[in-house]
Amino acid sequence: MDFTTYLRKNFTAVASAEPIPFDSELEHTRAYLAVEQALYEDSLFVDYDTPHTFFRVPALTLQPIVENAIKHGRDAYAGPFHISIRTRRTDSGSKIVIVDDGRGFDPDRVALLSAKLSPAASPDDDEPHIALKNIRQRLEIMCGGSLTIEPNEGGGTVVTVTIPDSAAE
Repeated sequence: MDFTTYLRKNFTAVASAEPIPFDSELEHTRAYLAVEQALYEDSLFVDYDTPHTFFRVPALTLQPIVENAIKHGRDAYAGPFHISIRTRRTDSGSKIVIVDDGRGFDPDRVALLSAKLSPAASPDDDEPHIALKNIRQRLEIMCGGSLTIEPNEGGGTVVTVTIPDSAAE
């Protein structure tokens, strides 16, 4: 059932030209993660702390970030992999924070990645990160939002998505 939900949401998201309710994006991500948890059994753990969901995001914002975390952060030989998804209401809008405890990357790599994700970067720069670049561009264009990537203090990565109030429902 989760796989069916995931596929249905993918097809719907591809056709979406406007920001969608975050609840819908969260449902899509939950379905994706349920499939991944079935695949990785007892080595993938997800914590949801999402009390604030009354805002809109471009379709395919959260799910690809989480997919990227699993693809690039999970190390099959390092033990369990944890992902935390949090939402918060801020003074100026909404914030989504995705934290993993995976392999992470060094601070120099973060600076390089951020530069390659900027709108001025060439489309063929660092192809493996095209999904993150697309998310950043859609956030900026569709709702004036932003995406930041930082190393997590205890290892892993922190991705923060900020949506200003002008994009709220």
